[in-house]
Amino acid sequence: MSSFSFFRRICFMVTLLLLGLKSGAQVTMQLKAENARYLRYEIINLRLIINNSSGNTLIFSDQEGAGGGRLFFAVNEHSGKVARAIDAQANPIADLILAPGESRELQISINMLHDMQKEGVYSITAYLNHSRLPRTHLSNTINVEVIEGSRILERSVGLPSQSSSDIIKSMRLILLLFPDVNEKLYCLRAEDDEHIYAVHRLGPYIAGTTPQMDIDGSSSVHVLIQVRPRLYSYLIYSFVGSNLQLRQQRYYVPEGGTPSLSKQTGYLHISHARLANEGTDYHLKRP
Repeated sequence: MSSFSFFRRICFMVTLLLLGLKSGAQVTMQLKAENARYLRYEIINLRLIINNSSGNTLIFSDQEGAGGGRLFFAVNEHSGKVARAIDAQANPIADLILAPGESRELQISINMLHDMQKEGVYSITAYLNHSRLPRTHLSNTINVEVIEGSRILERSVGLPSQSSSDIIKSMRLILLLFPDVNEKLYCLRAEDDEHIYAVHRLGPYIAGTTPQMDIDGSSSVHVLIQVRPRLYSYLIYSFVGSNLQLRQQRYYVPEGGTPSLSKQTGYLHISHARLANEGTDYHLKRP
């Protein structure tokens, strides 16, 4: 037998084996990432679609005698190192019930389960087992990249306190430029010396423009960035506890000069601009 014929035979046998494994799968899983690249410390949300083809209802629970079943992940850096599991006992589907033939889509914040703070490329695979299934089932493997951004602006702010005697908590607000796959983005990160509290994507980078960031009297964060040739995005973030949340976003177009954050009247507002009208000044892509 020639070496070429032997190679074709081996390939044929491997193909049959893979088809047999696929056809015998009683649960199938499809793993997808919202983005291919993430800013360091940004929440990495994955979508996991689970389909039950076992012909039986599968109950996943951590309660003893309830049927068991667990979902876990293998997360590895491309350097070969394993990304440490933050909680080895975590089970994202502890309360999931799958009827026969049912599909369910779950959102998994993978870096809440595994330590992915280091820059690098990570490969991620989901594994599922159940006491009624004869073997462990696995998903496709996906890759995501984690990188740090470039610091553009930095401000410190004290958080409002409920008591006049409490120590005032200080937070750093950092405006970063993040090189996403197809474009550069402005991002906002809230942190102190011990924790990262929030990471938000603000909008695209436009060459030749300077972003602006300021803090008002209630410790809310005001950011103004240009997102198109004649369109500016004005975002206001407020602290809820230590969490930074978007409170308001509006769009402005230039009027009588270059739009800018101004405190001339005692409070922050946009000068040299008027509110943009959706449908005429800009169009938003909506789901």
